[in-house]
Amino acid sequence: MTILDKEQKKFFSDKKYFIIEKYVGYQTERYNIHNQKMYDVETAMRKLLALDTLNEDRERTSYHLQEVDTSMVTLVLTDEVKEEKLKQEEIPF
Repeated sequence: MTILDKEQKKFFSDKKYFIIEKYVGYQTERYNIHNQKMYDVETAMRKLLALDTLNEDRERTSYHLQEVDTSMVTLVLTDEVKEEKLKQEEIPF
């Protein structure tokens, strides 16, 4: 069973989402990314619904969807950079 119809799936197919947990404590607000993972829209909506259903402290904790900016590319270290880092660690100061 799917939540989205074909047209909606096509629109959301290349988008990823974080589930953001907002916790309001004494004079502070804290935000965390749930499980530190990205989800497709359908999985994110299912998890968001489950988290919201199980949430017993609605006054302090809430959950929100945040679209991931896919233009941010994960940088992969090359062997050259790794070797340079090892050399720097070996230099005593």
